[in-house]
Amino acid sequence: MSWETVFWSRLGKRQEIGIDIANVTQREETRGGGVVLKVLHTGDLHLGMTHRTRNYPEELRRQLVEARFLVLTKMVELANQEGCQLLLIARDLFHSHNVSKNTVLRAVKILQSFAGACIAVLPGNHDYYNESSAVWKTFLEHVPEYVLLLTQQKPYCLQEYGLDAVLYPAPCDRKHSAENSLGWLRNLREKPVAKWHFGIAHGSVRGLSLDLEDNYFPMEREELFATGLQHWFLGHAHSRYPDLEKATDCGFTYCGTPEPDGFDCRHEGYAWFTTCHDDKVEHHAVRTGQFRFIETTLEIQELETVEKYLKKIRSAAALVKLHLHGRLPQEQFRRRGAYLQQCAENVGYLEYDDSMLQMELSAESIAAEFPAGSFPYLLLTSLVAEGEDEALQLAYELVKRVKK
Repeated sequence: MSWETVFWSRLGKRQEIGIDIANVTQREETRGGGVVLKVLHTGDLHLGMTHRTRNYPEELRRQLVEARFLVLTKMVELANQEGCQLLLIARDLFHSHNVSKNTVLRAVKILQSFAGACIAVLPGNHDYYNESSAVWKTFLEHVPEYVLLLTQQKPYCLQEYGLDAVLYPAPCDRKHSAENSLGWLRNLREKPVAKWHFGIAHGSVRGLSLDLEDNYFPMEREELFATGLQHWFLGHAHSRYPDLEKATDCGFTYCGTPEPDGFDCRHEGYAWFTTCHDDKVEHHAVRTGQFRFIETTLEIQELETVEKYLKKIRSAAALVKLHLHGRLPQEQFRRRGAYLQQCAENVGYLEYDDSMLQMELSAESIAAEFPAGSFPYLLLTSLVAEGEDEALQLAYELVKRVKK
């Protein structure tokens, strides 16, 4: 059965999603006489993540939870607009085995809007597959027939979906492992006949993604290349690889998370559009995220510097963490908390660390704090007069410790 036959057989089921059908079918054709296969590569959606690890306001927390469903909807729409025949979700569609049934059913409903030939989902280490998993049981009971859950170490032929391709998965069966799941491929004597052969795996790649204790199914680049597959679609790292807008014949790609989820994830959220030709595999990145996590250090001498910085961002979708360094005049130093709280209105969330922020000392501030003629007063005012700013700050901190 051809891709076009599969597509048109589903048309009656898909008209309600408002896709320009003629435009979609025109994009899936040929280039230079060869058939083109278009893939949207995503993963690490973590649907059901609660975002309770920080003290977010409840309304913001709710929006962060909702954003993960919205980004899945957006990617299905983008895949339809681009004419993708295959949608790959490379691990961790769900955040855990404990997500609600409603979370699973919402995901299924969104995936039902895909107008392409096949959706393939690889369980990750957060939502790894086992037969007693309620998450995947519910998922399999409700997904349409064109959704494949890649749970076994075997080739998955996609010809029945109208695609001349085979997927070779490396699924997770546990949370952590020091061994990857590629071994079965080394023992595979013969590959099924197909035009395209793709791997899809979860795990770290040594020297590329952080895995200091080898807990995340570590793989070597050479292992991936030695399989002889045309491309590997990977999940695990929440940042894309390669970190480029376009790439060709790179062997493997990490899609990253499409919706940033914390201050260690400071990009805009990405997925990959992959176009497979007879002689090359091309990738271009698409921005998908709603929220941005921004962490930076500001050297300040006045509070207005913070306000100006946040006004440049001015977005309810920006979550900002500031590390404040420098010295402030006494009056500004004492009212910094109230001032920063007011500045926070420019962004969706503001968190700051002012432990490295110091009060600028002056003869007036010293006189207000220490009795005239006292040792601290005489020492500190003499340093002020000499312009010894560093020594002044150090002496002040020592005096304050002694007073305690």
